[in-house]
Amino acid sequence: MITNKERTMRTRLMSMRWILLCLIVSLCMFQLCLTYRGMDQPVAMDMAQIGRQIARGEGFTTKFIRPIDVWDQNIVNKNKPLNLDQFPETNHAPVYPYVLAGVIKATGFDKFEEKRMDETKSNVYTGDRIVAATSTFFFLLALLLAYTLCTRLFDEIVAATVVALMGLSELMLQYALSGLPQPFMMCLVLGAAHCLVSMVNAEQEDKRIRIIVWSGIMYVLLALLCLTCRMSIWCALGMLVFTGIYFKPRGMHATMGAAILAIIVILPTVILLAPTGGIEKKLMYGIFNGFGSDGAEMLMRSATTEALSFNSSNFFLRLLGYTFAQFNSMYINMGAIITTPFFLLALLNKFRNPAVEATKWAVFSMWLFSCAGMALFGESQTISASQLAVLFTPFFAAFGTALVFIFLARMQLGESFNSVRSLAIATMLIISSGLFLFQLPKQLYMGIWTSARGIPHFPPYYPAAMNGKLHNMSNDKDLIVTDQPWGVAWYADRKALWMPRSIEELTRNLEPIFNRAGQGIQGFLITPSSHSMQAGGISGVIREAGDFAPLALEGKLLLLAPRHNMAFAELFTTNANPKSTARPLASLVSSQGLYRHRNFILGAEMVYYSREDVSEQNK
Repeated sequence: MITNKERTMRTRLMSMRWILLCLIVSLCMFQLCLTYRGMDQPVAMDMAQIGRQIARGEGFTTKFIRPIDVWDQNIVNKNKPLNLDQFPETNHAPVYPYVLAGVIKATGFDKFEEKRMDETKSNVYTGDRIVAATSTFFFLLALLLAYTLCTRLFDEIVAATVVALMGLSELMLQYALSGLPQPFMMCLVLGAAHCLVSMVNAEQEDKRIRIIVWSGIMYVLLALLCLTCRMSIWCALGMLVFTGIYFKPRGMHATMGAAILAIIVILPTVILLAPTGGIEKKLMYGIFNGFGSDGAEMLMRSATTEALSFNSSNFFLRLLGYTFAQFNSMYINMGAIITTPFFLLALLNKFRNPAVEATKWAVFSMWLFSCAGMALFGESQTISASQLAVLFTPFFAAFGTALVFIFLARMQLGESFNSVRSLAIATMLIISSGLFLFQLPKQLYMGIWTSARGIPHFPPYYPAAMNGKLHNMSNDKDLIVTDQPWGVAWYADRKALWMPRSIEELTRNLEPIFNRAGQGIQGFLITPSSHSMQAGGISGVIREAGDFAPLALEGKLLLLAPRHNMAFAELFTTNANPKSTARPLASLVSSQGLYRHRNFILGAEMVYYSREDVSEQNK
């Protein structure tokens, strides 16, 4: 017989669920429909254009071409002509681009011409909203999985608190709109945690077959996680260590998990990376991001690795620095949720529920291995496609919140316990989300007034210029050399070569490969990625653009003195290095050079240098 008190409590819990659901969904829709400014993550644009290639039936190919991949594929193919029209993609794991491909196909965005932008109506590409809506869907699904998991481990109060903290976290909402695979990856990790809880419960009931079945499903989910982001292999390694120690007979589940990962992850990855020299080369390139003399970005823009070297003298010192950076930035990388650091204190608390205890140590093992992996590969950005710390936010927040409630329960507050707990929850929300909620009315006001056209992330991105003028001025046969190839590939639907820092590498190493493939360079596009987004002024531009720095600075000069119409590149008629065999910059982009026509895509902010006069094609 249900008492009136229990009936009242159930009604309150049901009301709390619906209020929380409506609040978070409304907040996500508000940001997606009103304040959304388009994508600003290069990896998100890159994955989106790969997904469009898949949706068109082109396979796992890309229009974003990195010089190092051209060089490596040329070596593997033994100087045979490359097919740059179907250039294999080897820099991203395949699962999430295939997920995006299904969404892009279903919404018709695989047909570029039918979904062109109208600059007079909107500055935000609708395709960006489709990609952001996909990641938002997975974010909401992750919240649902987090709620059900916390309910299984603790109770509905903890579950609702965790979902509220995550749903009102500015960083979590940024990931939801970013187009990055992190929300999808969070769903896979939470699904694996559900399987782990079921394994522990089955062990308590001595159901051996059920344990094996749940273990197999868990490792399949972790394999999909690794095929979504290759850095996630560190999470899987952490789970292998935990299951190998925790479950009896010891080592059996770890062996089975290793076999599943080898079949589903390692073998396909080896096949996928074969065109660019194998898995060992990609591993070296990844480590170079943290311990190379230059970052991985400079490596990707180089045609060879001859001039690149590792900082072997201070390898361990830098490794130690990256390791401490992972621990130091844990709070920020997990959404600045106040209860997440309390997880480390929860490790010292013995929970009575075996499933809670097992999940705690499994999460700690995966997180510890993930920190080691991110330290080794130099991952330090808060919002990044390789950031793994955010995947553990629901677990850290749940255990931290539960620990706070345990402390309150041990204070023997009596009838005032519920009131004190409610006050604690309100305090957590205010500390974690207060600044974001304070700014929300202003965002709502701005969103209502700008929702008609939208405000793009400029600088450096102005999608309408690429989707309109650049697409009309260029062709799909030849390459555009640019400092923003991910944007050109996604918004303009053109093949884009990431601009090397050296003219000699372009002319001596890459152009012969393009000529054998019957592929030419149709022009150079300079965007704010070179001249407006670099710290350090002119030295920063030179460091970023290398030999092409005069082109980047030319746009700045035109902005400062628009009446003079200066062509800064014409001054560079000789090479600074007399031993260089490369053509000087003026022979490429001056008024007498190969690419003599200067086309203003967005004033002097975005300039396209072409062989032919293509200004008429844009009318």
